[in-house]
Amino acid sequence: MRRLPALLSLVILSGLHYSVCGLDNGLALTPPMGWLSWEKFGCETDCVAHPDTCISERLYTDMADVLIRDGYKDVGYEYVNIDDCWPARGRDQKTGEILPDPQRFPHGIKWLADYMHRRGLKLGLYADIGTYTCGVYPGLEGHFEQDINTFAEWGIDALKVDGCYADPTAFGKLYPELGRILNATNRPILYSCSWPAYLPDRGEKNDVLVKEIAPACNLWRNFEDIRDSWASVQGITNFWARNSPTNVLVRAAGPGHWNDPDMVLVGNNGLSLSEQESQFALWAILAAPLYMTADLRRMPFWARTIVKNKMAISVNQDPLGKQGYVVWSEDGVRIWIKELCGTDRPGDTWAVLLQNTNDMYGPKRVVLRPAQHIPGWEAGTRFWVRDIFHRQNVGRFEEQYSAEVDPSSVNFIKIRKICPPLSKARTISRKFRC
Repeated sequence: MRRLPALLSLVILSGLHYSVCGLDNGLALTPPMGWLSWEKFGCETDCVAHPDTCISERLYTDMADVLIRDGYKDVGYEYVNIDDCWPARGRDQKTGEILPDPQRFPHGIKWLADYMHRRGLKLGLYADIGTYTCGVYPGLEGHFEQDINTFAEWGIDALKVDGCYADPTAFGKLYPELGRILNATNRPILYSCSWPAYLPDRGEKNDVLVKEIAPACNLWRNFEDIRDSWASVQGITNFWARNSPTNVLVRAAGPGHWNDPDMVLVGNNGLSLSEQESQFALWAILAAPLYMTADLRRMPFWARTIVKNKMAISVNQDPLGKQGYVVWSEDGVRIWIKELCGTDRPGDTWAVLLQNTNDMYGPKRVVLRPAQHIPGWEAGTRFWVRDIFHRQNVGRFEEQYSAEVDPSSVNFIKIRKICPPLSKARTISRKFRC
C-alpha cells in the first residue's frame, strides 16, 4: 500500500478560523508539484527485458529531461520522485548503510540528486517506517538516524515514508520521531507520510489528522492507492466528497500540510479525455499535491495541455491554501467550491467545479446559486465567470449560473464578485492581503 503537513498556518473556512501548527521546515507552503514513478512503473526491476521502463537512474534522468524540455518545470513541476524498489536487497555488511541497487543505479543517489539540482529540479526518495518496504526492500526500522543522515548527505529534497511491515498503533510515535530527525539534518526535506492510510478510521477519529498528523508531516496519504481507472478515481473522490468545511480533512489541510489523494493519471490509458480533465480539476479544487505518473516521454499533446493549464494550476497553488469541499450533491451531481486569493475583500473569488458523476443518460443541467452555495454571498450578487479549461471569459451573471455537464465530466470555472462602487459599499477592512 502506498500512502502519503509544515509551518504555522491559518486555515479559514466559511468564516471559521482553525490554526494548525505544522512541521517547522518551511516547505510545501503550496501543494508540491512533480512526477512520481509508482502507478505507471511500479516495481519493475528487470532492466534487461525492460530497459526503458525499469526502476533505474535512466528512468529518472529521462523524466527530468522531459520536465524541462516540454515546459513542465516552467509551470511549477519540480520534484522527480523515486518510489519503491530502488535499494539493493541487503545493507552494507560492515556499516549497515542502505545502498542503491548497483546495476540499476550505478552512479548512486547523490549523483542523481546532483543531476536534478543542476537542472533546477528536486529529487524525492522512498522509504518505509517498518522492517521492509512494501516491495520487501530494506526498511528504516532500527536505522532511523543512520538512513536519514545518509539521505541528507545524498542531497535528496523529499522523502516519502510508507507504512508496510510496521505496527500502525506505533505510528503516533514513529512518524513524528522521524520528522524530528529529518529536521535535525538541517537540510530542507519535504516529508510525506503514509500514516493515516494505514489507520482504520484514516486518522479522522478524535481529530488525529489535525492534532497529530498535520503537525508532523508536510503531506500524507489518506486512502487507497490510485489505479489507472475511472472507478479508482471515483472511489477516491467519493471519499472526499462527503466533507464539509468543518470536517477534519478540510481543517487539517493548509500551507505546509496537505492531504494527498495520490497521483495524477493524466496521460495514462485508463481514463477518457473528459475523465482526465475531471481528475485534474478535482485535484486542483482539493489543493492536492500534483504528482504526475504517466510516461512523460510519450505524453500526448492534449494531456500536456491539461496538466500545464496555468489557471487550473493557480487554483491548486492558491496562497490561501484552502482545501475545497462539496456544498451541494444530488442525483450524482456535485458542486465543489474553493476560496481563492482574489481581491482585498475576503470571499470575493472562488473556484467552482460542477461535476456530473453519472456515466450514462446524457448531460445534466447544474445550477450554481451563489446565495445558496457560496459563503457570504447574498441574493442579487453579480459575478464574473471564467471557464478554466477553455481559458475564456463566459460573462457576467446575477443570481445564478448554469451549465450542461456531460457524464463523467466537469465544468471548471472561476467566479469573482462584482462589487458595488466603494462610495456605496459598506465599510471594508483593508487589513486583509493574500
